[in-house]
Parts: sequence; C-alpha cells; structure tokens
Amino acid sequence: MLLKLISEKILRVTMKFIKIFWLIYSFFLFAIPQSHAEERKINRYKDWEVDRIGDMIRYSTYGEVIHGHRFGWLKTLGSCEHDNLYVTYSSTYGNINILEKLKKNNMPLKVIFPQEEGLSFQIFPEIIGLNGLGSLQIVTLSNFGKAEVMDAYLSKLNSIIIDIEEPYKSLFDVAFESWSLDGYIAAKLKAKELCNAETAKKNTVIAFNH
Repeated sequence: MLLKLISEKILRVTMKFIKIFWLIYSFFLFAIPQSHAEERKINRYKDWEVDRIGDMIRYSTYGEVIHGHRFGWLKTLGSCEHDNLYVTYSSTYGNINILEKLKKNNMPLKVIFPQEEGLSFQIFPEIIGLNGLGSLQIVTLSNFGKAEVMDAYLSKLNSIIIDIEEPYKSLFDVAFESWSLDGYIAAKLKAKELCNAETAKKNTVIAFNH
C-alpha cells in the first residue's frame, strides 16, 4: 500500500513537471510574435484547429492528459487528397542520445476507440523529429497515411486513445494520451478547402513566373 501511494505521488509530480514545461514551451512557440510577414492564422472548430506550416495544412487537437501532446493530420500542397499522421509526445528521459538514435525508426502505437468495446489496432509511424526545451524532449511522429476505415471511426466517434508500446514505452513519462474528436469533421473539410486554395495560388505563381 505504501509503495502504491509513493508511486502515485511520483506520477503526479512528474505530470505536473511536464505540464509546467509544456506551458513554457507553448509560450515560446506561440506567444512570441512570428517573424513571418504574415501572422499565423488559426481556424478553430470546437476542440480542433487548422493552421498552415510551410507547404502543409495541419488540422489537429491537443491532448486531454498532457495538453501539449498533439494529434492530427497534415495535407501537403499539391497532394490535398492525402492525409499524413501528425502526433507529438513529450519525454523527460535523461539520455537524449538514445532518443536521437531512434529518429527514422517506426514506433509501435496502439490505437483505441473507447466507444467501440474491444476495438484497437496497431500503427507504426516514423519518428521524424526531436526538439528540446531544457530537459523536455518533444518527439514528433508522422509518415503514416490515413486509411478510409480509420477516417470513418474518427468521424463518428467522440475520442481516440493512443498508447505507446514497448520497447519505446519506458522512454516516456506518460505513454498514453486521449484526444477529443469533437470538431474533427469540420476541421478536416476546412483543411482540404485551404489546401486546394493554396495549391491553386501556388500553381498560378509558378505559371506566371514561367
């Protein structure tokens, strides 16, 4: 019983520590004015938002366990029919060299839709990025396309849970996350609309320059 109480206290302290770092990280990421000439525009739909990152349109939502954990999809200009997974997790794992060596590896994730009892499956996105703020490391996963069956579940259900599986699980303080799907459909439609519009503008500029 004592060991359980100690473990629960350590977990609460760890999660509080992560949340504090995420607040600091979010401030530097979003609160500081953009250096671009055009201010970053965000379209919000309930729990989801749509924004642009370079030549990509992102539609995503923030975690319910750790706010900074992000789940969503990316559309690349010129390829607006395709959706590429975008997931971020945080870690305070001390040995950054191990995390660095794992870049470009595929991480096993268990996807769960809690409204559908017994429904779960594995996906294996690639670790494409690792960014640090002090002792907090932000791991970005992508390069996994969205299948029609997954889109159907995302469209009709209220939430999704993703659990990092071994051997990667032990590298993360909080290896599971839950995200709301409220606003997913509207955000998806807006992302496609923006992608098509921005692709058309880009093609017009290219044609004009030639």
